[in-house]
Formats: sequence, C-alpha cells, structure tokens
Amino acid sequence: MDASAQSILKKIKGKVENTATRKILEQTDKALNKGMDKVIESAGKGNSKNGEEDSGESVNGTEEVRKPIGSFSRYDFVPGDTLLYGNDFSTEAVGELPAGWNSNRSSVIVSLDGIGGKWLRLAQSSVSLTDNEKAFGSDFTVEFDLVMDIDFKGWLPPSFQFGLLASGKESPSSNKLLVDPKGTKSFYMEISPLSDAGNLNLESHVGYVRHFHSASERNPAVKSWYGRPVHVAIQGQKERLRIWIDGQKLYDVPKGIAKEGVMNQLFLRLGSSPYKDEQIGVFIGNIKIAKGIPDTRRKLLNEGRFATTGILFETASASIKPESAGVLRSIAAILEQEPAIRLSIVGHTDGVGDDADNLALSGKRAEAVKDWLVRTSGIDGERLMTSGKGETEPVSENATASGRAKNRRVEFIKI
Repeated sequence: MDASAQSILKKIKGKVENTATRKILEQTDKALNKGMDKVIESAGKGNSKNGEEDSGESVNGTEEVRKPIGSFSRYDFVPGDTLLYGNDFSTEAVGELPAGWNSNRSSVIVSLDGIGGKWLRLAQSSVSLTDNEKAFGSDFTVEFDLVMDIDFKGWLPPSFQFGLLASGKESPSSNKLLVDPKGTKSFYMEISPLSDAGNLNLESHVGYVRHFHSASERNPAVKSWYGRPVHVAIQGQKERLRIWIDGQKLYDVPKGIAKEGVMNQLFLRLGSSPYKDEQIGVFIGNIKIAKGIPDTRRKLLNEGRFATTGILFETASASIKPESAGVLRSIAAILEQEPAIRLSIVGHTDGVGDDADNLALSGKRAEAVKDWLVRTSGIDGERLMTSGKGETEPVSENATASGRAKNRRVEFIKI
C-alpha cells in the first residue's frame, strides 16, 4: 500500500459513545502503535468552515498538493438546476450515523487528519441509506466525494457499490432496502479495489430482473484514487446514464436506466472481506442531489439570469475546485457564441461565520470565476463585472445542510 494512503486509517478522530465505533477506534490506535504514522501528503490541508468544501489553504507552511482544474479539461458534467438534497455532515455528531439515515451496521461520521470536513465511514458488510425523501424526477444528478484507503495485504478487499433506487411503496429509508437495495428499479456501479488497479462494472435492475450489465473492466486509474478525495458525479436523463469519477467519464449508457419508477434514494454498500476493520477505509462526503437539466443559455438570454450551486470552492477560499469545470465551460460557450453579452458575476455564501468575512469571500469568489473565464476561455474581461453579496440574499434556510448548500451559489446576470 502507498505510504500516503496508509495514514488515513489511523487518523480517525473524535470521541464516540457507541461500543461498535469505540472498538474500531481502539483497533485503529493499535495500528498507530505499529508505526503507521505517515500523514497524507497528497490531500488538501485546512479546517472546515461554513460547512463548505475542503480548505485549499496551507497548514504549518506546507502547501497542499491538489489536482488543478486543468486536469478536468474534458469534464462535461453539469449538475441539475434544482438542488433537492445536500449534506456535508458539518453538523453531524462524530461517532454516529447521520441523523435520519438508516444502516444495518455501524457506519459512522469521522474526521480525518489531512482532509478537511466530516466523512461517513462505511462499515464492512453494510448498506447505508440517506435521509432524502424527495423524488429525483426523470432527469437528475448526484454528486459526492469518495476516499478509499486500504492496507493491502495480498488478499482481496471488499468491493464498494454506490447506486440509486426507486423505493416504490416503501419509504426511501425502509429496513427492507437494507437487505437488498433493489426497490422497483435500481442501478449501481461497483469498484473492486486491487493494489495496482481496480475492477469496475455497472448493473441496473427492474425489481430483481437485470436490465443492463457491463462486463467487469480492469482500470489502472483506480490506483490513483487511493488515499485522497475523488469526486463522483452521476447524471440520469430519462434512460441515459452517465458516471464520472475524478474527472474521467467511465460510463455513458443510452439505455442504462429502466423507464419504470422514479429514483428517490442514494445507497452505499460495502462488502465483506478477510481484512480487519482498521485495514479498510471507505469514506463518503459532500453529497448533492439535484433534478432537471440546466438550460443555461435560455435562462441567460431570455430570463436574464442564471444561478448555480455547481461552481465549488475550497473552504474559506476563492480557489475553484476542478469539478466546477463543466459549469464554467457552459458559461464560456455562451459568451463565445454571443459576443454582445455582458455579465455581472455575483457570489453568495451561506450564513455560517462572520458577516464581513462572508461578504469579502463572496466578492473574491466572483473575481475567481471571472479570472477563469478570461484566463482559460479567452473571454474579454471588459464584458464581466463582479460583486459579492455574502450571506445577505439567502434563497433557503441556513439551519439545514441542504439549505446552506443552496445559499452557496454563483449568479450570472445579463447586463
């Protein structure tokens, strides 16, 4: 196992009350005593602020090593235009399952040294279901961040599945779905980690009848995912299913989703293995679910404004995350096709933190978006104005993770 990846498993922090989690952490401490003491060098540093994405600031004078936005140069994912659900776990208790979630084993919230924010650690032989209650509709997007950290010892680690299902008459968090998360229809992507690669496959069902199946494919890029956060993006458009991980489009299947039923749940499943719990780390964070297909061009040209939660920044920073590339490129394309258009770019934050700091930060983020459009796409800077509103114009409540995610947005207004 890569030395940088070895450190996550023994760096889980936080006091817990339940016995199962306490046992995991005790085992983790034993691993620490065996000399697994090298911190992650490839992950971003920083503390969580405003419940937003991981910080891009340096810690103790050490600059982070992170994937530049240019590495997502072919990334064409754009999130849905209406955010249904968001959860960064910022208000969840460490050592507990997130409020409203359901699981058949002790999957719990943890914090990780070297990686900001809070993360859901999946237990082996477990299925976890979110607290979402809203239907996704026929067109939807789902995003989350994934960290895989495995202490490879020569035998096969557990496979990890993530997927969506339509619960039908059952509640989206029903115990029945923990037994086998099929529902009335479903699909999942499976990652079977190997020390030098990973096997990937995709499968969808109508009930228990297979609808689509891809042959297992060995992908050497999986090795580069270990020990650091990678971004997972899913897009469903009627029957079409597309999946990206770390900026790479892995699947684009025209008939990957069955017509029957409406998806309303994200499920996470980790298999079993001969490994001990402290040797396996699969962590999930920053979940976002949205519906609809963004019609950026119509909204800008006809309605005169377009707001998006799809431009993401490092916490307390104006550094743009690479997974924002698809949205930024869609704005650039309109500006290239319509040379007479001028835009005002307005940054907004959630309501957590100091008012003045949020106001300043929102302005810097708007400037960062302008800079990307000018520097990367060659747009004339004279066509772009910027300003920041901070937390002064919320579109949702700041008391929930989903509400805060809606408030953290960038707005484009035709001048």
